[in-house]
Amino acid sequence: MTSWTSFKDLLKLSESVILGRNHELFPDFESMLRKQQGNFYAILKNPEKDSKYRDLLKKAVKEPVQIPGWQTAQTLPASLVNEACILSDMYNLDELVALSLLVHGEEQAPIYPGLKRGLISVLLYYDAKYSQSTALKLIVQAERGVHWTYSLTDDVLNFLTQYTNQLFESGLFERLLDVHSEFTVTKEMELLSTNQALGPPRHRRQLMDYIKKTRMSIADIIFSRAAQRGLSLAQTLRLIDYLSEVEPDKEGQPSGEMSNVILLLALLYAFDLSVIHRHDEGEELAKDLPIVKDKSYVSEISKVLDRSGKTWKNPGYQGLAQLAWATTLAALRSIPEKAEDRFRQEFEQDEHFVDLALANKAFVAISELIKNNSLLILEEFYIKRLHYLLTDLIVLMPLKIKELRNKAEETARTLIVYEQEGLVPPAHLPQHFENLLEAIASVYNEDPLDLNLCLEFWYSSDYHGPQRNNARQMALNKFVRLAGDLLPPSLYIPYTRMLGSLANSPRAAHYVFNLLKQNGVGQASTVSWDHFFSTLARYLANLRQETFPVQDTVYRQRGTAIGGITAQEMVGFQEILRLTRIVASHDDVARVSLAENPVWTPLVTFLGLVTCSVPLLLKADLLKALSAFAKSRDIASTLWYYVEMAQVIPTAPSTSKFPQRGIHTDLEEVESRSEEYPVSRGFLELLNALVEVDVPLHLGAPNRTPGIDPYVKFVVESVLMKSHSRAYKKSSDKWQICELAVKFLHKLLMRYEPAVGDIQHRERDAPQQPGYSVLVAMLQDSPLLKMILYLIEESVRHFDEYVDFPERKACERTALSCLNIFNRCIQMQEIFLEMVRSEGSSLRVTSLGTLLLGVNQRTNRPDHMLKIAKFVSYGSEYMPDHAVEAASILAFVASIPSAQQQLLALFTEEPNDVIIRHGIVEILDDAFENEEQGRKVKLCLLKMLQQGVNLPHPSLVHFLLGFSIQKPLQKSQLQNPGVYGTPKNCLHSLLNILDENLKGLVDAAVVMEGYKLLHVILSHGTMSYPVLRFLKGNLRNFLVRHGEALPFSASPTMEQQNSTAHLLLCIAIDIRVSSLRGSTSQAQKLASVIFTSERTVDIADGEAGQRRDAGISNLLSRTFASITGMPFVSRPRVLALLDSVDVSQLAVPIPELELFDLGQLQSLLKECEMPSEDGGPSVVNVRHLQRRVERELSALEGTMALAQRQAIMQEFKIILKYSIEANGVKQQMWTRRCFIDSWRQLIETILLSTTNYSNDILVQIIQEVLRKCVQDSASQELNQPLCGLLVIAVTSLRVQAMKKQESQLTDSLVAFLDERRTDLLSEIGMSPSALRVILKGIVEWILKTGPSAQRIRINLYTALIGCLRLSAVNPSRDSRGLGGGITAGLQAIGVETVLEYGDSFLSALFRDSASGHDVQRMLALSLLDTIISQAPIGPVASYAAKHGYIRHLLDILSGLDESLISLVCQELSVMAMKYLQLYSSIMSFFTRMALTSRGSQLLLDCNLLGRLSEMNAFSHRPQAGTMDEYAFLSSPFHRFQEILFPAFSLCLAMLSGLGSEHRIIREQVLGFLLAHSETISSILRSGQTLNDLHHLEELSLLTNVISKATNIGIFPEVIHKGADGTNEIRDQIERLQTICLSLLPAYVPTDVAIDRVLRFSGVEDDPNSNIARHKATSMYLQVCLNLLNIVMNMTADGTRIYSRTVFTASFTMADFGAAFTGTRPQTTRSVALGVVVNIISAAAKRLKTTEVARDTLSRKLEVVESLPVDEINQFVSKMISEGSSISEKREAARQTLTKVVESQVVEITQCRFILEVSLVLLWKHMEAFVSTNNTINASRLNISFDASFRFKEDITHYLDETFYKQVEEASKVSGTAGKPDDFNLLFIRRIRKIAQG
Repeated sequence: MTSWTSFKDLLKLSESVILGRNHELFPDFESMLRKQQGNFYAILKNPEKDSKYRDLLKKAVKEPVQIPGWQTAQTLPASLVNEACILSDMYNLDELVALSLLVHGEEQAPIYPGLKRGLISVLLYYDAKYSQSTALKLIVQAERGVHWTYSLTDDVLNFLTQYTNQLFESGLFERLLDVHSEFTVTKEMELLSTNQALGPPRHRRQLMDYIKKTRMSIADIIFSRAAQRGLSLAQTLRLIDYLSEVEPDKEGQPSGEMSNVILLLALLYAFDLSVIHRHDEGEELAKDLPIVKDKSYVSEISKVLDRSGKTWKNPGYQGLAQLAWATTLAALRSIPEKAEDRFRQEFEQDEHFVDLALANKAFVAISELIKNNSLLILEEFYIKRLHYLLTDLIVLMPLKIKELRNKAEETARTLIVYEQEGLVPPAHLPQHFENLLEAIASVYNEDPLDLNLCLEFWYSSDYHGPQRNNARQMALNKFVRLAGDLLPPSLYIPYTRMLGSLANSPRAAHYVFNLLKQNGVGQASTVSWDHFFSTLARYLANLRQETFPVQDTVYRQRGTAIGGITAQEMVGFQEILRLTRIVASHDDVARVSLAENPVWTPLVTFLGLVTCSVPLLLKADLLKALSAFAKSRDIASTLWYYVEMAQVIPTAPSTSKFPQRGIHTDLEEVESRSEEYPVSRGFLELLNALVEVDVPLHLGAPNRTPGIDPYVKFVVESVLMKSHSRAYKKSSDKWQICELAVKFLHKLLMRYEPAVGDIQHRERDAPQQPGYSVLVAMLQDSPLLKMILYLIEESVRHFDEYVDFPERKACERTALSCLNIFNRCIQMQEIFLEMVRSEGSSLRVTSLGTLLLGVNQRTNRPDHMLKIAKFVSYGSEYMPDHAVEAASILAFVASIPSAQQQLLALFTEEPNDVIIRHGIVEILDDAFENEEQGRKVKLCLLKMLQQGVNLPHPSLVHFLLGFSIQKPLQKSQLQNPGVYGTPKNCLHSLLNILDENLKGLVDAAVVMEGYKLLHVILSHGTMSYPVLRFLKGNLRNFLVRHGEALPFSASPTMEQQNSTAHLLLCIAIDIRVSSLRGSTSQAQKLASVIFTSERTVDIADGEAGQRRDAGISNLLSRTFASITGMPFVSRPRVLALLDSVDVSQLAVPIPELELFDLGQLQSLLKECEMPSEDGGPSVVNVRHLQRRVERELSALEGTMALAQRQAIMQEFKIILKYSIEANGVKQQMWTRRCFIDSWRQLIETILLSTTNYSNDILVQIIQEVLRKCVQDSASQELNQPLCGLLVIAVTSLRVQAMKKQESQLTDSLVAFLDERRTDLLSEIGMSPSALRVILKGIVEWILKTGPSAQRIRINLYTALIGCLRLSAVNPSRDSRGLGGGITAGLQAIGVETVLEYGDSFLSALFRDSASGHDVQRMLALSLLDTIISQAPIGPVASYAAKHGYIRHLLDILSGLDESLISLVCQELSVMAMKYLQLYSSIMSFFTRMALTSRGSQLLLDCNLLGRLSEMNAFSHRPQAGTMDEYAFLSSPFHRFQEILFPAFSLCLAMLSGLGSEHRIIREQVLGFLLAHSETISSILRSGQTLNDLHHLEELSLLTNVISKATNIGIFPEVIHKGADGTNEIRDQIERLQTICLSLLPAYVPTDVAIDRVLRFSGVEDDPNSNIARHKATSMYLQVCLNLLNIVMNMTADGTRIYSRTVFTASFTMADFGAAFTGTRPQTTRSVALGVVVNIISAAAKRLKTTEVARDTLSRKLEVVESLPVDEINQFVSKMISEGSSISEKREAARQTLTKVVESQVVEITQCRFILEVSLVLLWKHMEAFVSTNNTINASRLNISFDASFRFKEDITHYLDETFYKQVEEASKVSGTAGKPDDFNLLFIRRIRKIAQG
């Protein structure tokens, strides 16, 4: 005997190849079979003990020893060695094999909790024997044969046939028989008991099952060989010898053990020649059988089976063998080769062997075999052999059958004579024909496999099968008909019983009905419906007659009649009723015909007999027959009425002085006394049948309160509640009665739907639905609830013993019905309790969960749930249906948060923790024989685990999953089973299920729920980390392995799609968590799995060939192939996953109905919808819909409704079908949506968390998404998540491109919105053609979606913006830019593609910008902005102007005025911010248009600035410093700036677009400023006391606008003409200029002034202070430059000649100082020219120092990799400095240095411009002041002659050589190529010349 694992592997491999048809494993299977061939020869034989090995083991206790098969020398514990020796002695087993069993037993300890390794090793020992025998059974069954075949390849079949032939030729058959005789249950159990190797009850049961199943497998091997290939003569004789020694059981019955019965059937198959008439080539197949090939076979077997041979210990077995041999001899005559003279003598012995068989009671043996071996009818080929045996006898030996019939008639006549004479008939009278009929009745009485073998006895004229079968059916049908002709009384009962068994299918029942109907036509047959019902009617009439007078009773015959009939007649009545019940139960037509026949009236007759005093058994059969009629709705309604009228149960009050009697009286007075309860069982069956079909709510009206409450009360109070206190002759009777009673209550609950009317009726004592009272009782601590719990407890007490008992089946069914009741109450209780609360009813009900957690009065412990949970532990092996129901109840109670502590305390007690947890683990691990049952219970348990994951810790689910209930979840240490004593838990089982799925061995629905559970666990905040760690370390990177298996199928089912969706989410979670925790390798590995190639496809010829339709989808399918130039490309797994889902829209056509209104139907379907438990779509509750329509139909009255009932029912079926199909479509669309959404989330997670992907894969993803979504059949519901992915993908492409140009962009969103134009396509290696295709796909998708699909369009607009910005090339900077430059006039690759769609696209774009969702409008405007920025404005501007969209946007802008005012003046709501965003988008679009002359002109023509001037929002400038109460919202002042800044930018853009020469635009800009003069003045005044950078930015923009709007040449006619209106405008303009002039002293760019501004504005506190300082400095310098430009404009006199002076002729510091300190000048001319001198000096100094700093930082930037850490920390923020690595710090420093250097370049440029303007102003004023040599010039320049003289004297003092040298050095810096700036030097020379005089 080899190791246990080898036999387990053999069995597993055999099942995979033979049962699973996995032919890929055949080479391994063949190799293993060759290795195991020696073990098969000596099957179940143990390798004998060896003293050498025993000594070796004993030596290993003291020192390390090298044990054969072990890798290293080891010492062994003494206990292990002792146990190995005990096991070796016990089974005469090799010591090393015994040691191996013990070692395996220790390894398997987590699977067998509570057992020691010795007990486990015993289990493994017998498991090995079972595995070996079962594997051999499968091999033998799979060989070629005559009765069955497996769907295997010829190679496999040929090998297995040859292999088995070798085994049997080498003596396997004899070895099997020896093993079967030696390996018995009795011997093995005695051996185990003697050696104390028996454990707890379950262990005993498992051992018993292994032994029995092993014996069964041994017998099945012989059976399969005999059935398939026949047995040789020697093997047959050996089998006959074995069977002849088999003794009958203790009762003397010939049944024996089932394995012996199988061997008997094997002998019968060895004689079987039924293949001749079953196959067209039957004769050819029969020739290969040994019985035909071996010429001595017939004679030898005949000798052995003759009476003169050996007498068998079991005569029944001998009789069956002789009978089978007789039919074989008869069949051999049909083979030509056997019809020779020398065989004629053997063939003539067929009748002789029949006689021998009859003498041994062969027919009785058949009946006993069926009766005592329930497994016989559960195997097809077992029962078929008995079927062939009987039918061959009838067909092949008709004369013998006729002879038996004649003898039966003689026997009947003899019995009649003896009965007439009053004598006892002799016991030896032959009853062979009667026994034959009984045998036929036994064989066909039950048909659990639906073989319909009884149909062979019924001949139909429409039969089209083989001719031989036709003749065979005719012969069998003739037998049935002739057997009933002139039927003698002694054959009446067996014949009727046979007819009942032959009616055991719908078709057969119809044949029997017709037969009995025809027998009553024109002939007085006793076997006809007429005779049956007329006899019963006469019997009823006889019972209702008056009794005999008292004086005549002496003449009555005593003891011969029961109520006027004999005992035999009563049995006949019972068989008639049984036959009627069978026919009515199976055939609907027969049922209606019998019930509605006016002559027969079976319902009235049967109920009449029930109310009479008849024997209890007869009354019970009457009630059972009525229950068969109750299967039809119409008959059930009538039957309810008849039962009520007959008062079977007294329900109505009576005026009689005698007490009412009925079944209740029979129960209390008769049945209880006799301790038998047939009538009660019959009545309960009737009630069950009635409530199954119909429950009349108005039954009994008006005589009593309507309803069936009296019947419910009888069942509960009289039957169920008293069942445990009554005495029973048979213990099974108690459980049968309880089963029927509980099933009745369950059916009432199943038909009940909670309704408010029931609660209201209770308050008014009105009738309720029958299930109402049951539900109320179950939701209270009622006697009924206690009784149900008692039945559960009693059944558990029996089941815990793990032994068979007579009432086990009834007990199992009762327990199942109790569990069903609990589940049904759980389903309804939530609705019912809510109704009770809402109605304010006085009814007191409690949740069933609370009641189940209550105290058990019998144990004084709250252990009800423990009893229920134990059914889960029984489920995998014994009661799977119970496990399903118990798991549902457990799931409900386990979902109650408040119950967790109690459940944990109950389930963690020893040994409950082992029983319950391991029971659930076994359920999840085991393979059920009934796959549907296994699927249900596993699904229920997985859903329970899903619900409990998110409960507060600790919970029952956490315990079941293996988490610690004492420590926090995140600290739990998950290990494999057995490691550190870790028991196997549900998490291990879950992962095993998912691993098995990779082999295709698990149900798809179970896999789906398994992946969902794993997703729920990983989504948990604290459970995810220990589980992910366990998946990576202990399970060989579980998620990587499963990711590599994707996709599960090219055309996945809904379950597979859901499984894939949850797995993708699990992978996404792992990637994200790994990325956040720094485990980048794991994240990169998972990303690589998703993005690597799954398969190779031919795009050009494969997919593209299927998409020949012209359009974008066909173009997209070939794009990547055309780019690469290769026809074959690798298909990434991520795209293969997308290929597996169809995005087409599914719909169910609305049915065409004539009687139902479609509108009302849709309303009804909407009302019947219920939300899905798992968060899926709402679906129609078909059961609820059916009940509602049925109630409506039952309420219809009148002849019209009745006449149309059939048509209504037909349309109702159509509605139900439509509802089911609609639900399926919803589920399918939901599944697809979840799959796509999970796929999207995974890709987005990879893109945001890793960098392990190429740009090519992103391009392929985008193209594949577009190809799917632009199809005409694509669903918008499915497109929605895909369009969001485009945004992330395009963003990622841009980020990748910019990373190659810059070192890194930290914020991808900022990168996406960044408008810097670079040639990004070349950076990512993307061809323009691919981008053009993507752009076309997006535009077509936009045009395809309607305006209602706003979310889709939002994402598509965003993606299109990204693509257009990605495609921009050839950047150009406008020197007239806004505050440093605005991009203008760009030519882009993509815009031409977008504009190819012309007006259709622009129409959709402008329409969305003007209406719809606010986000959609903003993005549409942003897209227009992007298009205008990259293409000529002509097409867009023309379309906008032509269709009035610009004016419409202006109207929208005007309409936003009030909303914008409320943003800065009132309390802010979050939703109000959308108005600000919309305003910003419109202004941005207008600003983009204004950058071109044509766009500015269009806006000017539309009076844009006039509209802005009319808006009051610009005049509501709040006070600076006020903060909003919401921390995440900006202050009102900042919000005002967000309103004002776009207006300033628009003014600058229009001034730039139309040029400074355009008078009208300047007038309108000034008009806008003057319309809001208070705001403008406020901004300018606040410029002297700056608070923050926002004020500085505000001032920078305003001064920029003023400087450009008040340029040279403004209003020359105003200055000269002096008109009234214009003078006012001029005065306001001059006032603004004067204020700006007064600001100039405050913006001298000295270090002190700039540092003070930085300190006041809080820049030093900014984490990125380096960058923020330079930004603030740049804005400060810009303000200074703008003010200088304004002053330059003030010097003009209306021409281009600068002839005015604006500064005073003074270099003194007094005026400058007053201005610098912020004190307001007293006059407009109070600013001295010395301010300009100081500006020149400060600008020159800053220019030089900034240049030096730039050079220093540039050098550091070049060597940043080698800078010390201290210097690196100077350029990074504190956040980065504290928690980052040195490489990350260097990267951050590089970014900071780059930005600082760029800022310094800007500062240098600004200083250069400041220096140039200042020098011009200084020169102009000096020239004017110095040239003042008369009073007239002095008056014109507003300077006195004396002041001019003093000014000349001060020039040399203030403008010394130091000043000139400083400016000259600064000019060198501002120059190019090291040369000084000639412009500055020119003015320096002029100034020096003036100064020198």
